[in-house]
Amino acid sequence: MTQNIDATILRYVQSPNIDSFKRKIKSLSTNEELILFLEETSSTIKETDVKILFLHYAKKLISQIERPIDEEHYRAFQVEYDQDRMNFNPELWINAELEFLRVLHEFTRLKNQPENLELGKASNSPMPLIRHDAMQKLFKWSRTTLNRRIALGLPYHEDPAKAKFFDVNEVNEWIKENSSLMN
Repeated sequence: MTQNIDATILRYVQSPNIDSFKRKIKSLSTNEELILFLEETSSTIKETDVKILFLHYAKKLISQIERPIDEEHYRAFQVEYDQDRMNFNPELWINAELEFLRVLHEFTRLKNQPENLELGKASNSPMPLIRHDAMQKLFKWSRTTLNRRIALGLPYHEDPAKAKFFDVNEVNEWIKENSSLMN
């Protein structure tokens, strides 16, 4: 399985093989350089899922690869190295990127939900459970109309907080069986 991940990652990191990619990480002695490299590499990946995979993979490698510093260079630039370690943390940077991508994905999914529901209806694919507002948009009903149909027996479910949600397949069946009530 790791070989498949390696092959996927290699398509995006512009490295001839995974060992070259690991050597590149090892050669970046300051955290700032490493973060810049990760940022540049991840910015070339357009697919969110692959970018998330890349960031998790990079996090794994960073925790496994020692990035030694030349002792003489360190002594000459100790203050700069110490400031780099204090100001730049590659794992924190990766975690922040992953959290942003998770929130972005969730935001995009919620933003596109009504369109997806209408597409699902047209293709006769199974529908998810939806809330009040999505139900109104999907059937083009006002809140009053929806509440009136609930009073007439439109099926719904409640979560532990007593918020209503609807199974679109159940609602479609109810509409078919109760078409005389719909006028």
